[in-house]
Order: sequence, then structure tokens, then C-alpha cells
Amino acid sequence: MRVLVINWQDWTHPRAGGAEQHLKEVFGRLARLGHPVDLLCAAYPGAASEERLEDITVIRRGRRYELFNATVPGIYRRVLHRNRYDVIVDDLNKVPFFSPLFTHRPVVALVHHLFGRTVFEETNPLFGSYVWLSELPVASVYRRSPFIAVSQSTADDLVARGVSEERIAVIPNGLPEAPYEGATYEEVVARPKSAKPLFVFLSRLKRYKRVELILDGFARLLEDHPRSQLVIAGDGDHREALERRAVELELGKRVRFPGWIADQRKWQLLRRAWALCYTSPKEGWGISSLEAQRVGTIAIVSDAPGLRDTVVDGETGEVVPHGDPAALAAAMARAIDHPEERERREAAAIRRAQKFSWDAAAEKTLGVLRRAARQAP
Repeated sequence: MRVLVINWQDWTHPRAGGAEQHLKEVFGRLARLGHPVDLLCAAYPGAASEERLEDITVIRRGRRYELFNATVPGIYRRVLHRNRYDVIVDDLNKVPFFSPLFTHRPVVALVHHLFGRTVFEETNPLFGSYVWLSELPVASVYRRSPFIAVSQSTADDLVARGVSEERIAVIPNGLPEAPYEGATYEEVVARPKSAKPLFVFLSRLKRYKRVELILDGFARLLEDHPRSQLVIAGDGDHREALERRAVELELGKRVRFPGWIADQRKWQLLRRAWALCYTSPKEGWGISSLEAQRVGTIAIVSDAPGLRDTVVDGETGEVVPHGDPAALAAAMARAIDHPEERERREAAAIRRAQKFSWDAAAEKTLGVLRRAARQAP
């Protein structure tokens, strides 16, 4: 099959996140299986207009902040429609491209998550309204398309918006087989935890992810556990505001902001942590939660779509009420005060995380694409 994927950006983009990692892992595998894959995405300064990455032909046009989604129909007609793709994957990473409106080719809607009203927690009312309104017609525009949802929460959201449950395949993200280069899995999990209680957040620093809740909960934790430490790893346009909040809370050297970290350091940090914390009100999946569990670190997450899918509450971590710093601090304290229970959960987390693989995600995705191509008129 010849496949076209349309996404806002590729995994080399400075603003790339979990959706782009999914794209690289899943469609890179399909390309290596012999299915030609093209990716149409927004350009960024210094990037080539076209290149081969992970056996995928990456085609960059337009710019992210020039409403790239509005330029896609013209780019498709001018550059790509002659390629006669067997299937087109519309990567609904928050803002749809509405591919069924400009192509007769079979379209599969791949949905990480839709913002809904949480978009107004991230951006200004004008652009927030644009995003929110663009999501409203998803069910009608893609009424003949199969859907892939990366979590059951995303599938439930689609059903609530009017998408038939029978057209949705839930295919979770995968995890790497080897935690990082230069060490076996056994060597990684054998590394000791940090000598002092260490808590970690690992993701892009965006306003809607509500990382302030972690800072507030950590400040409460320090009242009874003053030796604790917190690392907010990642970068983004909300970093300065978070650093100011840490100063307001007088957290001092107890909290660090190392910025973006490379893979090897990431796995080392996740393994040494006593727990990973994630407090977003809505995610497609929250992959860092599973990454932490993969190397034997429990996750404490908000009871929110996407995040609650990554944790078995009381078994591989804890699910706490969203927006409740006191509940978050209490869960962090339990990770410190009950080491035997935490170790039991760590073992359960490793066993569960081993079930998620990119090979399985790619195989199931290929099945959806094949059915879409066969059933197209």
C-alpha cells in the first residue's frame, strides 16, 4: 500500500511531542515492511523541504503558525494527488485537516486527543475558539472513515461527539524494547533509586498541562518530608511561568528545571525517581507515565482522560482527583512512607508496561489501513 500521513509536524520539529513519536515509530515500521509512506507536515527554519527519515519521505510545506491546516488542500492538489495513495491518514493531533473534503481516497482518522474546552486553558480566546469550533464537525466530516484512538478515553470522547463505536479501533502507543543504548533492561532496573525521595515530571511545558499543581503539591509534601526533590524535565513556552511559581513557593534548590534531556539521561532519571507525576486535565495517552513504569517507577496521575488509561489505580501507581494538590501530596507521601507497598507496585508496573510494544501498534494500524483500502468504493 502507498500511504500518506498528514500531521502538523514531524518528529524533528522543535515542538514535536508524543504524537510525532507515535508517527515515527508506527509508520517507520510500516515503511520498513515495504509500504511506501509519505508525510506531509509544516516546515520550520533550517529544515529541508523534502528528505528521507526512518524510511519515510517527509514533505514540508507552509508554516505551523500560518494555519498550516488551511494550506493542506492546496498543497495536496498541487503536489500529491497524482501519487494515487491507497489510503490517507489524517493525524488529528488536536486540529483536524478534514481530508475527506478534498480527496476521494480512503481516509483513516488517527486521533490522539481532541482539546474540547481545555484549549482555553492553553491559549487566547480567539485562537481557542478557532480550535474548539474546528473540532465540532469531526463526526460528520469523517462519517465514512474508520478511526484509530490511542486510548479508551479518546474513543469515549469520539463516541460522545457522535462517532459510531463500531468504527473506532483502540490501539495504544508502544514502548521501546530497550530502555536506552549501552545498557540491558536488567541493568537499568537494577540501578538504585535516588537516596533522597525524588519526584519527576517529564513532558512539554505547556500551560494546559497544569504543572503548577505538581509544584503546589510538592510544596505541601516538603512540610513533612523536607529532604524530597522534584525535577521538571522538558521545555516549552510555559517554563518561565513555572520557574516563577517555584520561586513564589520558596522551593529553592529542592526543584530543578533541566530543560529537554536526551534519551539516556531520561531513562536514568525515570529509573531513579520514586514516582512520576502527571497532572494534565486531558491527554491522548501520557506516554511518559508508561515509560516510567517500564523501568520500575510508579506513576501518580490526575483522574483525567488519557492519563487514567496508563495507570491501574492502586496497582501500578495512583490516580488522584484532578486539580487537588493536597491529594497529590498525599500520594507522594505514601510513596515515601510505605516503601514495601511502593516496591510491590513497581514490580506490577514493569509487568504491565511490557505489554505495550510499537511492533504490536504498527501491526494493528496496518490492519485498519488495509481494511480501509479494501472497503473503499
